[in-house]
Amino acid sequence: MSKGLTKISFQSDGIGHFLSDNFLKVPLYQRSFAWEIENIKELFDDIANSYPDEYFIGTIVVTDKGDYLEIVDGQQRLVTISLFFIAVRDFLKEIKEKEKAIAIEGEFILKQSYRDEDKKQRLTLNDVDNEFYVRNLVMSEDVAPSRASHERLKKAYKFLREYVSNKHKSENIGGLLDLVDFIKDKLVIIIVTVSDDVNAFTVFETLNDRGLILSQTDLIKNYLFNRAGDRIQEAKDKWTRFTGAIESGAGEEEILNYIRYYWSSKYGLTREKELYKNIKGKIKNKNQAVTLLSNLEKNSETYLAILNPHHTFWDNFPNECRVYMGELLELRLTQNRPLLIALFDIWKNEKEEVKKALKIIVSWSVRNLIIGAIGSGTLEKKFSEIAKLISNGEITTVRELLDHTKDVIPTDEQFQKSFEIASVSKSYLARYYLRKLEQAYRSTSELKPIEDPEKLNLEHVLPVHPSNLQRDWPYFNEDLHKTYYRRIGNLTLLDKKMNSMIKNGSFNEKKKIYKQSEILITQKLAEYTKWSDYEIDSRQKDFAKKAVEIWNVKI
Repeated sequence: MSKGLTKISFQSDGIGHFLSDNFLKVPLYQRSFAWEIENIKELFDDIANSYPDEYFIGTIVVTDKGDYLEIVDGQQRLVTISLFFIAVRDFLKEIKEKEKAIAIEGEFILKQSYRDEDKKQRLTLNDVDNEFYVRNLVMSEDVAPSRASHERLKKAYKFLREYVSNKHKSENIGGLLDLVDFIKDKLVIIIVTVSDDVNAFTVFETLNDRGLILSQTDLIKNYLFNRAGDRIQEAKDKWTRFTGAIESGAGEEEILNYIRYYWSSKYGLTREKELYKNIKGKIKNKNQAVTLLSNLEKNSETYLAILNPHHTFWDNFPNECRVYMGELLELRLTQNRPLLIALFDIWKNEKEEVKKALKIIVSWSVRNLIIGAIGSGTLEKKFSEIAKLISNGEITTVRELLDHTKDVIPTDEQFQKSFEIASVSKSYLARYYLRKLEQAYRSTSELKPIEDPEKLNLEHVLPVHPSNLQRDWPYFNEDLHKTYYRRIGNLTLLDKKMNSMIKNGSFNEKKKIYKQSEILITQKLAEYTKWSDYEIDSRQKDFAKKAVEIWNVKI
């Protein structure tokens, strides 16, 4: 145990009493309110099951800042209980118990100053949540939520307001006040108060073993802050900036994903459950902690650009890079993200090499999707290994990248043979394959009827659910139907209005509509005299030859 840990105090208290006796603040670097309704319901179910006996709900870790306590761990429980008291106050107001409502507010929510008319918050949330918390909930103003955490605060209050109202509908409010007393004195917490940040983070790390995704993010954060030593303010600022950027641009749940992908780009594949342990194993001092946070901050814009092909980041690259990134997102793949991070971090000034690499990654991804290897851990491991080699300077060109990936990129022959018999169950993948095939068959780009594929329906020539299989599709029995209706050769793209006109009609009926389509691969269907497994196979073989050209691995 470090020398500074002698400055720790432990105290048992009721959580309501703790709120009423102190001024508490959530620091800027802490994540925003994260509890969902199920978390709150679980807490209040536990309260109901234990009432009226004491019930322990865990440890709160705080740093003593003199005139207030800064919350290191326990924000979610403290905010939830604060919202409960706000709900009780508002319910008492509604039933005309004004004096009791004022008493609840004064004890648990706002302290009236004896010098002036100002009221001071018992609990202050972080910068991104506090204004909404005060205006919408404490002051009951109608303020629209602007963040996901605001929505969660609003939903939590609404749940608790209904909980209080449903539990105490009659004007006899004795039971409600008994519950307030219980939460004040018998909903027990252990308060660990530490005199400095570093000790607080060490205690937090020791106590926190909840295993939730967001808790792992907190464990990493607090470990890095602990290691930062006298550079802790610098560490806090960097953490706040990069997590704020990721949360605003992609959502809070992407923060841990980003840290893992970045770490994998430097050290090879790291599973989520291994991330905290691996960071602890590598980051041993303040310079390493701050350097990692600096790199996470520096690459956060890159990560947001990887998630958004319209990001201004792409203005500095050839337009093909934006197109390739859009395609990778369309494929909904994530295994390649460590490699993408490494590319843009290390090769950022080699824009042509980046363009060639992205083309290879798209082709690599599609080939493995068709072959059926995309879900394997081997592929994710390979992407991360290549990322690590790029980060270490061992791969400096696309040619070297290809040399290191020959064993996992399917050959032209393997890809073509697999494409000839491929079935696609995911409509977004089918749309993408067909869109790229359509573009490849066009000699010019003058007509672009498929620029927005969402305006088109995925059409199964042989329907998924034919109205009458024997009558309308005489070349198929039930077994053949199951085998062929998802084959790429049986699929096309069709205007939504046209698609609604043909529904599950026979092939001859559908041909009349296909002939009117501006989409070449759909128009061509009108030239077939019949539709059987032979026609599907033949069409798909043509597609497979074209696919080898489209998703080639030439540089």
